[in-house]
Amino acid sequence: MLTLLFAVFIVLLALGLDLFSAMGLASFIYLLAAQSGSMPLPLTLIPQQLMAGVDSFPLLAVPMFLLAGELMTRGGVTNRLVAFAGVLVGHVRGGLAQVSIVTNVIMAGMSGSAVADAASTGAVLIPGMIKRGYTPAYAAAVIASAATIGPIIPPSLMFVVLGSMVSVSVGQLFAAGILPGLIMALAMMLVVYRDAIKQNMPVEARATLPEFWKAIREAALPLGMPVVVLGTILTGFATPTEASVIAVVYGFILGVIIYREIKWGDLIEIFATVAMTSAAVMVTVAVSQLFGWITTAEGLGKLLGAWLTTITNEPWVFLLIVNIVVLILGMFMEPIPIMILTVPILFPVANQLGINSVHFGVVIVLNLMIGSLTPPIGINIFVTSAISKAPVMAVARACMGFIWILIIVLALITYFPQLVLWIPQMLYQ
Repeated sequence: MLTLLFAVFIVLLALGLDLFSAMGLASFIYLLAAQSGSMPLPLTLIPQQLMAGVDSFPLLAVPMFLLAGELMTRGGVTNRLVAFAGVLVGHVRGGLAQVSIVTNVIMAGMSGSAVADAASTGAVLIPGMIKRGYTPAYAAAVIASAATIGPIIPPSLMFVVLGSMVSVSVGQLFAAGILPGLIMALAMMLVVYRDAIKQNMPVEARATLPEFWKAIREAALPLGMPVVVLGTILTGFATPTEASVIAVVYGFILGVIIYREIKWGDLIEIFATVAMTSAAVMVTVAVSQLFGWITTAEGLGKLLGAWLTTITNEPWVFLLIVNIVVLILGMFMEPIPIMILTVPILFPVANQLGINSVHFGVVIVLNLMIGSLTPPIGINIFVTSAISKAPVMAVARACMGFIWILIIVLALITYFPQLVLWIPQMLYQ
């Protein structure tokens, strides 16, 4: 029956169906086939499991953080943050490329989405980099790579979905992503610095003191959002879900009332965009609950665990296998579908081997972010390629230096768990 389930699922994916359609139809066919067995399953299982998949308090944070990010992006926040990052690192070797990385670090504390960060910062910085002499492909590659920080530094939509799937504390996942996200940024800045020396990239003039203070004043309120969101979560004042509502209110006040760059009429379009994005995520999560229930009932996790333990009982070998498999999957699928398919299967095995769930969650999400840079389905390179007008494969080639350094960062956080767990252990003792 497991063979039937996965055979139908793979055939439907090969025929071009969306992930949720393939999972849903495969599950339906499985339940129909089970009717002729000795223990037929009622079809009422379908609505029950679909509802169970989205009946989760932490998942309420998904549309809220998406809305907060959209409000901040449309409300003129990006331009102010770019100016602020410019006075900080614009004079460093690599100029605007360094500014792009720092800007994405700051934006990561607002949107929680790699694609959203790539689109918003790319629209501002890619044309600027091209005017300053950067090749379109390299400008797109820098933004695509820097945007991978978005789901690592909290708030993170990926951590919200993962935490709700396997009952891991979203707050601890948020705290665990801070240090790895900063390490990613530093590593990519070193790559840009090396490239800047080799290619003699332009350096921006050092900001004058009046320019410096002006940029700080204009960026003060936007910078307050990640401080407020993370502060309320890490101090225990609010749950991640409650903090997501605070973020929406903050973004609304900035964009509509203070900066007035969002008109009341624009809110309909903003709400519609967020509703469609949220629906795409939620319907996939709902169907994955049904698919996951079936695989659990058929004992897939135990089978996989038994198979892996015949290969190795060493956690480091298991982690190596997981990294390789997820990196390969990232070349052919988008991040959230991979997570929905693999997390319910891999987490029980990781727990059996004594691997910390928070640590394992960060390893998985960083894996998935690297996958967003690898063709043929690297979503970040498609977004920035469209902005820069550079061919997708040219952007992918320009990303290689960043991909390799991110794989090194992945290896570091995989085999040095304290890089992930140090902050959560301090805050959640």
